[in-house]
Order: sequence, then structure tokens, then C-alpha cells
Amino acid sequence: MSNHYLTSEEHLPEEPGTETTLQITDAETKRIFEARVRIAREPDELTDPSRLTVVAGPHESVRKEWYVELLDEVDAAGINEDLLRRLADEQASTSNIINTRSNDLKVVLRYLVESGQYESTAAALREIAFEQLAAERPALLEAYESVRTEFESDPLRDALSERE
Repeated sequence: MSNHYLTSEEHLPEEPGTETTLQITDAETKRIFEARVRIAREPDELTDPSRLTVVAGPHESVRKEWYVELLDEVDAAGINEDLLRRLADEQASTSNIINTRSNDLKVVLRYLVESGQYESTAAALREIAFEQLAAERPALLEAYESVRTEFESDPLRDALSERE
């Protein structure tokens, strides 16, 4: 990534300095992406400023120089992989129990189990949730799949890292 980015004036938030998600282009590679950013007119207003050329006008021929601080990159589907990675890392040391505190859901899940459709309420909830996520948010599951491999135990990798 370069230290210079481009965006259209129409993408700017109303208040500079606030965190926002902004579509920007890497000036060097021409890669377009979304990122959670903070923008300012002066570089000293940001912790880690990069140049941001803001284009405006009917032919985007007007250029204004601003500064941007990239906080997190968001992929094309809106998935923040840094957040997903942090959550996966935290999950390695916490309980995996999810409590919905819902009488209605518990009754429906128990019905599915007692009618022989699932072997347990946990199995029913896992299958139904993953089917729904696969249908409604496939990009999230794909991003998690790539992040998850970073946290899976690999005996060979573990043995080699212990030697270092």
C-alpha cells in the first residue's frame, strides 16, 4: 500500500475527524477498497496521517488535499477481518456457550429434537444458524474460514515453533 489515497468529495463525512467508513483508492496500485478511517484537513490532527486527494466537480477535475488515517480495512462484502480475527483469538480462551434466553426458541428447538429431526438442541441450533448464515451472509463465513485456519492447531507447526 502507498501513503497516498484518493476519494470523491461525495464520500466524505460531514464532520472531519470523526470515524467513518470511506471508499478510497490507493493512488499507487489503483486498488479501490473501503476502510474505517479518520480524515482531517491537517496532518497533525491524526496519529498516522497519509495524503488523501479529494476529487470534486462534474468531471472530478477539482482536487483538494486532505489527510486520512486508516483504522481498519473493510473488504468488498463489508467484512472487517481485523475484528473477525480479534474475536477468533478471544474465543480461543473463552466459553463457547451461547445463551439466547428465549422461551420460544427453546420450545421450538426441543420440538425439533423430540420429534427426531435433530439429536440435540445444540445440534439443531448450529445447523439452522449455519444454513441461515450460508444463505444470507456467505461472505462472512468465507472470511471467517480464512481467519479460522490461523487459529487451528497444527502439531507440526506447534512443534517447530517450540524449537525456535
